[in-house]
Amino acid sequence: DLRDGRPLDASEFAVHLDHVRDGKAPQVYQNPEKFFERTFLTKNLTDLSAEVIRRLSGIKVETSATFNMTTQFGGGKTHALTLLYHLANGGSEANDWKGVSSILHKASVDKIPKARTAVFVGTEFDSITGRGGSDGTPLRKTPWGEIAFQLGGDAAFKIVEEHERQLISPSSEIIRKFLPENEPALILVDELMNYISRNRKSGLATQLYNFIQNLSEEVRAHDNVVLAVSIPASELEMTVEDQSEYNRFKKLLDRVGKAVIMSAEEETAEII
Repeated sequence: DLRDGRPLDASEFAVHLDHVRDGKAPQVYQNPEKFFERTFLTKNLTDLSAEVIRRLSGIKVETSATFNMTTQFGGGKTHALTLLYHLANGGSEANDWKGVSSILHKASVDKIPKARTAVFVGTEFDSITGRGGSDGTPLRKTPWGEIAFQLGGDAAFKIVEEHERQLISPSSEIIRKFLPENEPALILVDELMNYISRNRKSGLATQLYNFIQNLSEEVRAHDNVVLAVSIPASELEMTVEDQSEYNRFKKLLDRVGKAVIMSAEEETAEII
């Protein structure tokens, strides 16, 4: 396209994790085989994928249960979360996708474990109108209600139904009850700052901090559950309150998890 002078649609290169989960993303992101064919596995992306796969396989040695995706805008955070989603959702089917063999080799496992997945995207979720309610699913207006429902359906949602109604974050004990038993689970959280900024007045931003803290502590107690969180924000566009919240969440995730940078400068040419 560049050589022929054809204009490029920038939106083609923007991935929305919610759209992938809902089956509405462009095929290059929706179809995992095409996605992996067009993904350059940087060293850090390979390391991250291998560590997540090891953890989902029940191996706690040289793994982390929580990951804080840190890099600049356009640095590949959502792309990395999408890759993890496809791996966990595909299970053993992912073994034949391009590049997955190198991830398996790095992880020292024979196959990709299929895991329950939950996706929460701050820019997509509206806590006033909520999600569901008119489609035969329960109405969810909180991050914990949405994540519980995605992981375990109606039964898991019922565990946090009262917390949903009162807009109060569940404790680690309650979270433990809705996490799948004896089954791998991957929880992906993207674009947190947008949700926090929009829901500060309602108190849900504070409750979300408590939920992420309790959730991260709980996943550490499990052998095969992983939480990956992205809190991208532009400092030029943040208010004083936004900056304070950003620092607060970053300190929390750096303390309970592992910070991951998606790409190194020397790999830029290969990525392009």
